[in-house]
Amino acid sequence: MKSALSPSTVARLSLRRSWRAASLCLPLFFPQQSAVHAADATDPFAKYLDGKAPQILREITPVPEDITVRRVLFRIRDKNEAYAVIATPKTPGKHPGILILHGSGGNAEEEKAMAWAQRGYIAVAPDMPGLYSPLTRGELPMSKGYADGRYTMQPDTTKSVIFDGMLAAMKALDLLRAQPNVDTENIGVCGLSWGGTMATMVCGLAGDKVKAGFAIYGCGFFDKGNWLGGKPAPNAKSGSIAQNMTPEERERWLQDLDPGRRAPNMKAAFFHAAAANDFFGWPEAAQATFDAIPGEKNHVYSPNSNHKILVPGGTGFEGFKPEPGAKQLSGSRASWLAMEVPYFEYYLKGLGKPFPKVTAQKTADVHLVRFSVLAPIPLIKAEVYWAKAFPAGVENDPELLRKAELEREWIAAPATKIGESYETQLPPEAAVWFALVSDERPVTVSSDLVRLP
Repeated sequence: MKSALSPSTVARLSLRRSWRAASLCLPLFFPQQSAVHAADATDPFAKYLDGKAPQILREITPVPEDITVRRVLFRIRDKNEAYAVIATPKTPGKHPGILILHGSGGNAEEEKAMAWAQRGYIAVAPDMPGLYSPLTRGELPMSKGYADGRYTMQPDTTKSVIFDGMLAAMKALDLLRAQPNVDTENIGVCGLSWGGTMATMVCGLAGDKVKAGFAIYGCGFFDKGNWLGGKPAPNAKSGSIAQNMTPEERERWLQDLDPGRRAPNMKAAFFHAAAANDFFGWPEAAQATFDAIPGEKNHVYSPNSNHKILVPGGTGFEGFKPEPGAKQLSGSRASWLAMEVPYFEYYLKGLGKPFPKVTAQKTADVHLVRFSVLAPIPLIKAEVYWAKAFPAGVENDPELLRKAELEREWIAAPATKIGESYETQLPPEAAVWFALVSDERPVTVSSDLVRLP
């Protein structure tokens, strides 16, 4: 005799019987009177309990045999603590050190620390308050929700989570310098996004304790960047967005916490990788930071890029070849940009060649742009990128200004070598330009950002 129930009803009853059977086996956790019915559309578990294996987001990398790894908690101040990974080569003798600073929403970069240790560096990668999530340790400000309090300046600067983030980075530098067998004369700092901002800050605060810094989207002068975009949000939490700060709070934040104001104290050789359409570190802010650095410095602007460095030697790892020998972490797991490696090899180990240097030159015709290149390795590309001026009135509207910065088109123009220089004739509508060159490693660098009168 055929059942009078529909197939879907039979299936649903079968599932319910299965859940009841399971509940009898686990009375402590699933009492029979409140069994979960995953087939019910109203049950919050129904759409998730599909029986499929979950997506693996990240596989925990085992520690390579040629290095050692320690995982520690260190004191920042008062009751506030931070986690850090310390990776050390097993080879005897002194090793240069490198501090690795994660970006917003990230955490201690364990894989990158291990990769640098495999290259022969002692590496420290800390968590930084206000930037990593979740923030679970200690009392205020670390116990706040992720990113809350970055722009809190009441009653003083120390109540901003960014203060403790910067303090954690500096204490991690001290931790690195205290490691056995570290060569304190050859210490580097590298960071991405907010970690790049922290790298700039560390180099400014640390003075001659750091020999070389490499910041990716990590400029200062926030008041020349994204702080100009957007409008105050009446319902936002106190300290969550810069637009809600009072003029006095903004001035104090910039004085105490802005890396651009600390850049004049920098003693390290410094490289800044900037995206020309970055949502936060706008080119004007990046150039102002670069101008404030008194010593050896270099940089690159990646055209038509937002929080990416889409040039040879950048985030794409074009032409990357793993080194022979022991199996090593490689690509984006080992560094953010491919050209971080030859940079620190040169400054901290004395190996290889320096990066090219590009210098913009003045001409009688402002639209005839000229630049020179000091390149120890043959170039594979030399070109100019230019952009039009923003439409009239954009600078007076924060929302329109932000949109214009993000959507600005940088147009490539080939550069012709004439004698010891390169030249390009720009059209009359060009308002700003920079030169971009790449060598065979590949490494890519830029001239300064040049505004036409």
